[in-house]
Parts: sequence; C-alpha cells; structure tokens
Amino acid sequence: MTTVLGDAVTLLQDFGFFDVILPFLLVFTIIFGILEKTKIFGTEEHGGKHYTKKNINAMVAFVIAFFVLAAKEIVASLQESLPMVSLILVAIICFLMLIGSFASGKEEFNFLTLFKGWQGFLAGLFFISVIAIFFQSFGWLDPIIEYVTGRGQDVFLVMVFLGIVGSVVYFVFNAGSEEK
Repeated sequence: MTTVLGDAVTLLQDFGFFDVILPFLLVFTIIFGILEKTKIFGTEEHGGKHYTKKNINAMVAFVIAFFVLAAKEIVASLQESLPMVSLILVAIICFLMLIGSFASGKEEFNFLTLFKGWQGFLAGLFFISVIAIFFQSFGWLDPIIEYVTGRGQDVFLVMVFLGIVGSVVYFVFNAGSEEK
C-alpha cells in the first residue's frame, strides 16, 4: 500500500536526494566543522578578535565533499553504514532509558557508579535484553539460540576455559600488589 509520504520518499530517491545531496551535505558539514575547530588554515584578526578563515574552510570542505560524491564506492559505503550506526545509537539510548528508569531521582545520573549491587545486575540484564531485541528484529536471534543449544557442551567448555584464564591473569597481576 502506497502512501503520500511513501511516494514523497520515492520521489526524493528518484531525484538523487539520498545519493547526492545528503552525502554532500554530511561530508561538507563534517569537514567544515573539523577545519573550523582545528583552525588549520589559521585565523584573521578583526577588531581585536580572532576569527577562523571561514571562506577557505568552506571552499576546502566544498571540494572534498564533491570528491567524495565522485567516488561512488564511498557514497555506497556511507549509505550502508550510517543506518547501522544510527541503529547502534538507538540501541544505546534504549539501554540508557532502561537504566535511567531505575536510577534514583535524588542525584544526577552517573553511569560509572551504576554497576554496584542489584543495579549492576539489572544493567547487565537490560543490556542483554536490548541486544536480543535488536538481534530478533534482524532475524539473527533464532539461529544464535539454535547454535548455542546445539553446541551447549562446547560453549560450556569455552566458558570454563575463559574463567580459568581470567582467574590466572587476575592472580598473576594482583599477587605482588599487596603491601607487606
């Protein structure tokens, strides 16, 4: 079923909005921002204040953005990878919302003090839940569960091995740190 907004997106795709305009704007903005922040081309002084050379920064960013457009492989890579990066950001925000719902309202939320006691257990549980939800949305969860349950003994042996190696490393690095 087509909708007006769906047709508008199709029109934008046919127009080249996602293949030309958005990649150009993204690359131009990132390069211009980096050039402004780093002040690679120096500054100019007007009225006792130092300003970046915006005209040079804009022209360099403009040229680099056009070079990126000329390389179709780079544009295709951006079109494939940026939605995945956005998905990861959405997953992180979902995780933080779940964790924040159990934080006390008395003080500012501090992620570093989160992993103490039952809050640490809940944080781990929420993290696994968010990962499982996104794996399920791609259809990856069922094959993973089938693989793990079919090879349960191997997974258990690997976990035991990693536990032993972790214990040995912990013992070796903490054995000489005690004061006598």
